[in-house]
Amino acid sequence: MNARPQNPQNIAADPKASCFLTANAGSGKTSTLVNRVARLLLSRADPEHILCVTYTKAAAAEMQDRLFQQLGGWAVADDDQLIADLERIGEATHDLPRARALFAKALETPGGLKIQTIHAFCEKLLRRFPLEARLSPAFKVLDDLVGEDLAEAATTAVLTLDAPGLEAVAEARDRLIRKLKVMGFEKLLGQFIHQHDALQERFEHLVHRSEDWQTGLFHSLGLDGVCTSQECLDAYADTLEWHLLEDLGQTLLNGTTATNQKAGQAFLDLYESKISGRPFDFEEIKGIFLTKDGSPRKNVYTKGTAPADARYLDRMAEEVIALADRLRAVDIAGNTLDALRLFQIFSAVYQREKAGEGALDFTDLINRTKDLLRDPVQAAWVLYKLDGGLDHILVDEAQDTSEEQWIIVDALSSDFFSGEGVTRTIRTLFAVGDEKQSIYGFQGADPREFLKARAQISQRAHDGGANLVEPELIDSWRSLPEILGFVDAVFADGDVQHALNFSSGAIHHIARRGDASGVVELWPMVRPMAAVETTADDDDEQAALDDPGRNPPSKRLAKQIAATIRSEIAAGRTIYDKALKRRRTVHAGDVLILVRKRDHLFEHIIRELKIAGVAVSGADRLKLGDHIAFQDLRALLRVCLQPMDALSLACVLRSPLCDLSESDLFELAHHREGNLWSALLKHPATEGPIDAARVFLLWAQETAWRLTAFDFLARVLNRRDFAGRSFRQRFLTRLGDECEDVLDETLALALKGEGAGAAGLSACLDLFEFQASQIKREQEEGGHAVRVMTVHGSKGLEAPWVIVPVGPQYGARKEDLILTGEDGQMYLCAGGKKADTAVTGDIRDQRALRDEQESLRLFYVALTRARDRLTVCAYTGTKPAATGNFPSWYDLASDAFDRLETTSHPMTLVNPFDDGEIHDEAQVRVFGEHSEALTAEARLHEPEVPLPDFALAMVTHDDIETERWAAISQMGDEDRTESETAPSPLQTIGSLGRYRRGNLIHKLFEILPDIAPDNRIAVAGRYLGRQADLTDAQREEMTGAVMAVLTDARFAEAFGPQSRPEIALAGQVGVNPRGEAIMLSGRIDRLVITDDRVVIIDYKSNRPAPDRAEDAAVAYQRQMAGYVALLRQVYPDRAVEAALLWTDGPRLTPMSETLVQLRLDEILSR
Repeated sequence: MNARPQNPQNIAADPKASCFLTANAGSGKTSTLVNRVARLLLSRADPEHILCVTYTKAAAAEMQDRLFQQLGGWAVADDDQLIADLERIGEATHDLPRARALFAKALETPGGLKIQTIHAFCEKLLRRFPLEARLSPAFKVLDDLVGEDLAEAATTAVLTLDAPGLEAVAEARDRLIRKLKVMGFEKLLGQFIHQHDALQERFEHLVHRSEDWQTGLFHSLGLDGVCTSQECLDAYADTLEWHLLEDLGQTLLNGTTATNQKAGQAFLDLYESKISGRPFDFEEIKGIFLTKDGSPRKNVYTKGTAPADARYLDRMAEEVIALADRLRAVDIAGNTLDALRLFQIFSAVYQREKAGEGALDFTDLINRTKDLLRDPVQAAWVLYKLDGGLDHILVDEAQDTSEEQWIIVDALSSDFFSGEGVTRTIRTLFAVGDEKQSIYGFQGADPREFLKARAQISQRAHDGGANLVEPELIDSWRSLPEILGFVDAVFADGDVQHALNFSSGAIHHIARRGDASGVVELWPMVRPMAAVETTADDDDEQAALDDPGRNPPSKRLAKQIAATIRSEIAAGRTIYDKALKRRRTVHAGDVLILVRKRDHLFEHIIRELKIAGVAVSGADRLKLGDHIAFQDLRALLRVCLQPMDALSLACVLRSPLCDLSESDLFELAHHREGNLWSALLKHPATEGPIDAARVFLLWAQETAWRLTAFDFLARVLNRRDFAGRSFRQRFLTRLGDECEDVLDETLALALKGEGAGAAGLSACLDLFEFQASQIKREQEEGGHAVRVMTVHGSKGLEAPWVIVPVGPQYGARKEDLILTGEDGQMYLCAGGKKADTAVTGDIRDQRALRDEQESLRLFYVALTRARDRLTVCAYTGTKPAATGNFPSWYDLASDAFDRLETTSHPMTLVNPFDDGEIHDEAQVRVFGEHSEALTAEARLHEPEVPLPDFALAMVTHDDIETERWAAISQMGDEDRTESETAPSPLQTIGSLGRYRRGNLIHKLFEILPDIAPDNRIAVAGRYLGRQADLTDAQREEMTGAVMAVLTDARFAEAFGPQSRPEIALAGQVGVNPRGEAIMLSGRIDRLVITDDRVVIIDYKSNRPAPDRAEDAAVAYQRQMAGYVALLRQVYPDRAVEAALLWTDGPRLTPMSETLVQLRLDEILSR
């Protein structure tokens, strides 16, 4: 009997072996990764020694959430269920007590589990070891606002270049401006800004590779050395046989054809220039042999009329072609040198300004960490000091990990496969990825690096004798067989397969779902309308957005998409709900529309869905400066600063802030005397919208000058109108839910500006005027609105019905001016393809090939988001689409249908002119079967989503009474008499409020223990210095009180490495005599946890302080007794103690067990 093959997911999750896992889309790689972490914890791996590296913060949050869900479920599962769960993930041993304790162990890990992005890990590492990394301990990570300021300063430096000694650089700048023109030069500066770190790294690589890097640049272009165009021309002129040029010219000029005569005259003019001493003009001779686009002429002279020296003429043509290529190379080399000189100035200013801010950008985080870990000895020491070292590293989305990030992973795992790393304990490296889903090339990801890393890890494991497994997950748990069959057919061609899968052959998926039948649709191509209906503006997409009467193909496709979704919802089409485990009718939230980029098609789709009445969640990314809500608030700031600005005032009046209609504004503005503001103030009182607008704007003007911009805008949005609606709600009502993100981001921007010194209205308005930031809106599954996003944004998402609309590609994508070869050499190509040499042309072709390959991988990601239904549709314009190395997305889909057994059925198209009337029918190609559509009557009887039992249970009076929560800190307050009341722990000094002093002291106790002792007073001074209402004496008194405690050796344990600040807790401590549960909640100031005991410490700032805990206020004693009762449930195997730490003295007053029990009995008897 054959043994049952082991599940590859369980092989990959085995904690005893390193693993490099390749996983198809939908094959459960995140589940495998979570299972591996759980099994590591089960195998007694220390949580502090596990590092999970993810690609995005959202992925890190999802992974931690899923891990906690799994561990939390184990904590409460019964034995049978827990055993089944452990066996499911491949655990043969059933250590049930340990499995149940893992959730608490994970929660107790100091600093939390290390599930983070590589940048977050690098930041944490550098903050722990700033001196070793040669950094300021107070460095900050560069934010967008500061980054824009740095780029602006560097750009200004390049444009001015007024410092002595920069004359040569200024000349280089002027040459580039003449060659690139203004628009091209701005594009070059844009590349400096957006690719600064990559350009800097490449430039440093060139300089370090060779001292004479400038000569190397010329050599790389096939030139003998540094030279100028004139030197090349002079050298060529010296090789010409001038006497033959005159004979050739006369012979051809005497010919009978225009071609011969034109060539002859050109030769004679060239000869005449030599005789007269005029400078050699290559353009004269170039025009004889080359066309305007630089390609060789087919015939210099008419066929059959060859001159006697025709062989010299042929040789001369070859020399001219070679010289033209050499001159292009010299031009590229010169342009590149000029650009790099400018970039050196730009980078120097950028780095200087960044250092002045004490900031690091994301690339700095990677590079500084890489430098810190470059020395193996220092790396081992750093990691040991970090948390005692790392034993297990897990890398998610390995295909999107860049070369620099792999270097860090290699440094962290350098001894996993050799020496003590193999023999001392099990240490493992786990990486999971799929080269078919490598779509972030613009961020440095390269599937070749993925394959290179896999090969290196495999070799290291083999050389060290370590256990490494390399399973593949090809089973898909997401998509139905029809969808995966279509995906396999799309990428069945060998060249297309290689573009996706460099390392292996055929692309194959196995569907594990059998709960329903899937369907794939290919809609007919939407083309420009018939010639009689086509206008010159058929491809004018912006005009179509501005004018609803225009109907280009993209708009008509968007209408068809919206109409189809509305029709399918209305018809009661069903999908399988994996949460309910049954079929149900489809709703808008089941639909995910994926586009290649956010272009006019993207905007048309969102608009047409709204017009069709289909719920849509809006754009996944919003440009803040382009959104009308942001523009309305910006206009309000303008009006507050200058009410005479009629345009801004009109914008505010028409906005949700004032809600005036067009007729209201016309009534106010038409036939007015003076400006619009005066007309508003003088308008007769009517208790209508104009009056309300006047009241609001007068209030705004009065309020704006008294507050910061952030406070002002926050008050505006929270202000309520006469109907009781907030102004925020008015924005949402008018502009939709996506406006919520815009309003929040606007407030965040104002607050960020306030922190950067732009607190006033004028400074904030300057910040708002040129705002180009984007809002990334998370569009997770589970809503009831259609999601429209780019394929890049859909990574990790799925949906029952995915629609992929495809637009035409007109030409190659926009190229960077500076191209980079495989060897890191950079070239500035100012004239596009026609100015290329063989070297730069090859770089451009390779770049285009990589872009096309990534486009195919993007199509793969789009198709594999679908669970039940997949729709591919497309439009084309009047311009011819570009051709490349591979077919278009639509052609690939069409070819796949040719390979499959498909059917067709008629599809109704919407007439773009008649608002929903039937216009035409076309054949839709279908693979699979559409799900059933429920009738209206059947939908009435469709089972509703079941509610949990507690939602259906009747709430009784007893239920309400028996679960009563109380704040622990208030236990005993009602027992005090006026004379017995202890002095407030938050007693005032000077003019401070009742709670002010205590709150500030508590905050200092929270902050300062984690600060180096020598820096604590300075940090306290900075913190209290921000409290504008304090006097110097008050700041000094509070700092002294806190430092007296922190410097006292008696309290070292309270602030040592085993202590934690501000621990919240809640729970039941018992039942009172009436059978009511006593529920308490509170927050512990300081908690010390050792192997055998737990110590609860609460700060008290009363003066004078009592000598014994028994003399403290009863409220304090009961508070501590409540904490003890709760923590004894969490730590039943350890002694739980309590003590009050008084800042007056200072002194620590422990509570005896007798006192704790006395006060606990009082709590339970209440």
